[in-house]
Amino acid sequence: MFDGLQLRHMKKYLVLFIIVLLVASYSCQQESLKPTCLDCGKQTGTLTDRPGTVTYDSTSSRYLIAMHVPGTIDSMEGGFVCELPEQYRQVGKQVLVSGTLYQTSLSFKGVCCWDHYYCLTLSSISER
Repeated sequence: MFDGLQLRHMKKYLVLFIIVLLVASYSCQQESLKPTCLDCGKQTGTLTDRPGTVTYDSTSSRYLIAMHVPGTIDSMEGGFVCELPEQYRQVGKQVLVSGTLYQTSLSFKGVCCWDHYYCLTLSSISER
């Protein structure tokens, strides 16, 4: 039915097809990890079950999670949340968050002792 030369060509195209399929699949997965909100840059880290307090920045019209910096007395950092679920949109609500941190140019004006600000895409959030 097929001679040796045809089989080699078919195998070569099959391998090429599989490689293209794998690259396309990986690219789609990577694209979905990028934050969908504005002012988010390069990924800088992750959080796992980090305690924080929901607050609101009227300047940027965005919610953020205020988090104590572990190992310090009074240092804080803020994660501007890309999409905070409706049930957590209450200033002062105590939460546990997990997610990915990205660079941002946003800051929370008029607050002392805040060391860093990030964009935060949540993988989980719960009340504490």
